[in-house]
Formats: sequence, structure tokens, C-alpha cells
Amino acid sequence: MTESPPPKSVSRFEANLLRILRFFLKHVPAEQAMRLVHDRIDRPKCLSADAVALVRDSLAKGCVLYLVRAGAWKRDRFVRDAAPKFGRLWERSPVERLTLSFSPHTLDFLMWITAHRPKEERPIWRVDGKQLTVADRLLFFLAYEAMRIDAELGAALRLSPVFSDNALIWLAHPNDFAGETHTVPSFDAWLTEPGSLILEALQPVLEHRWLEIERTKGQIGDWTQLNQQGQVQTRVMDAFTQAVDKAGRRDLVRFLLAVMSRVLATPDLAPTFWTGGLQGTGPQRLADRLEIQRNALAVLRQAERLRGWERQARRTGYMDEDYAASKFWLSEWERFDFTTVADRADRVLQQLEPLRIG
Repeated sequence: MTESPPPKSVSRFEANLLRILRFFLKHVPAEQAMRLVHDRIDRPKCLSADAVALVRDSLAKGCVLYLVRAGAWKRDRFVRDAAPKFGRLWERSPVERLTLSFSPHTLDFLMWITAHRPKEERPIWRVDGKQLTVADRLLFFLAYEAMRIDAELGAALRLSPVFSDNALIWLAHPNDFAGETHTVPSFDAWLTEPGSLILEALQPVLEHRWLEIERTKGQIGDWTQLNQQGQVQTRVMDAFTQAVDKAGRRDLVRFLLAVMSRVLATPDLAPTFWTGGLQGTGPQRLADRLEIQRNALAVLRQAERLRGWERQARRTGYMDEDYAASKFWLSEWERFDFTTVADRADRVLQQLEPLRIG
């Protein structure tokens, strides 16, 4: 009978770091970890071998478990080699293509966030984005998502390019960048493997985020806030749809089809669903007020682009290279009854064109 190995021993700093990491991975509640994030503690020169082993184990198991729970477990269809393939994520792709490799920058960030008070630290932690792997970017996305519950902390983190240049953060939380002039970062890293596989797993997460955005717009009373949110949502969705189109991965926009079909499930929805919470008369000029209300319908304005994809797919011939992917897009279009959805979106948008001659 073999004896079990003795438990690993770690210092107080290492214990704090591990708890914060598990908070990022959604294994520890915020009330147990945010205090550690806000506290300052002396940083050691290095971590013990036991601590490094525990960090590696937490990253390896925690990130995989997060992706599985997010949506990788679902038996679904996504494009592989220009054709749809069915199954769970690990059934659609060989395991070796699902490998997540972390750079030393992940460990350095974990040590920094444990040792410092990020809201007070200037300059905030940063690193050359070219040195980051997709796995690093996934962890930084999870870290930001966990810590943005503190609005001031979220704003402090966005001062670092590590977070402000992470396109996944923009895609999941566009409103956090409302009013900022920062250019939407490139989605290229997320449209090649393993980044594209992560986006497949996160489709339910993105659907939930954008559905929440649409359903809460009607509670916004400030004209400027609604305008800025609509503008950044347009910028993010324009950049994302253009990128997936170029990469031949239109299937990664499925969450948007789901969001629009659920929001527009009720026929004859009025623009007040999005603008009904506005207080006061708003800007003096009618043109400015109309533009703000149009911006509030940022998601609905994507329907025309999606309709264009549908028309293009119907023109694709059997001998064309993207025939299988086009047929897959048409099947998704029909599954969501998106002709009806797009027609409803057009009717809502037309209600904000009072000078339009029919």
C-alpha cells in the first residue's frame, strides 16, 4: 500500500496568491478574495517549488473546467476546415489543438496583484502584448471579469494595455469602454486556434452578456450614457463581424443571432424598449436626439450585415470552396428564423426615421 504524498506547504504570500488565482477561476467567492486583492503584502523574490506546482495545477485544471462549464460541454456544430463538424469541443478538435500554454508573464502578474494595491499603483502592471499567449489573455480576461465588480478597480485595470488591448474583454464587456476613444483591439488572436476554440466555448457567455445589455438599456436615464454605450457597442460589433468574416468564421457570431432572436421574439416591439428610461428632453437639436436613439439600437443595426451574409451564402455554388460553410450559415439562419428577426429589426429601426418617405 503506497503512502499519499505529504501536503504541500506554502507561505502566507503564496497562500494569498493561490486564493486570488482561484477567485479568478471562479472557485472562490469574491468576499473571500477581494480583501486580499486590496491589501498590500511584501513580495518575495520568488515562489517556492510547491507554490509554483500548485499554480500550474490550478491553471491547468481551472481554465479547462471554466471553458467546459461555459459551453465546451455542449454537443454543437462549428466550422472545421471550411465545413461544419458536430460534437463537444474536444470531439470537434484533437486534444493537442486544445492545449493552453502560459508564459512567465502570468505568474508575474499573479505575484504583482497579490503584492500591490492595484487601485493605488502607478504605473499599473503592464507587459508587451506581443509576448502574451492566448492562455495568458484568457486568464487576464477572467481576472478582469472577477475584479470589475469594483468599478474603481476595473477602471484602474483598464489603464494597462494588458486589459485595454484584450479584444475578448471588449467583446464581453463593451460598456466598460463607453466614452473612451481607444481603438477596438484586433481579434486576430481569437480567430486562430486555440483562440477560436475558446470563442466557441464562450458562445453562451457572450450571449448572456449581450442579452443583459439589451434588456437593461431601457433603464438608462442619462442621454449621454446611452449614446456612449451605443457607440462603443457599434464599434465592437463592427470590428468583430468584419474580423470573423475575413477569417471565414461567421459561425462565431452565432451568439448574436441568439441574442437578437430572443430580444425580438415579441412582434412589433417599439424603440422605447431600449430608450424608454431616458429622463428629460435631452439635447436641444432633434437630430442629436434621434442619433442617440439610433445608437441605442446598435445591435439591431447589425441585422443588415447578417442579411448580407445570408444573401451571399445563397449565391454560393456547389463547386465553391466555402460551399459547406455557406450551407451551414444558411442552416443557422433558418434555425433562428432570422428572416423574421431581421424584418422585425428593420421595423423598429424605421420607427426612428420620422422624415423617411414611404
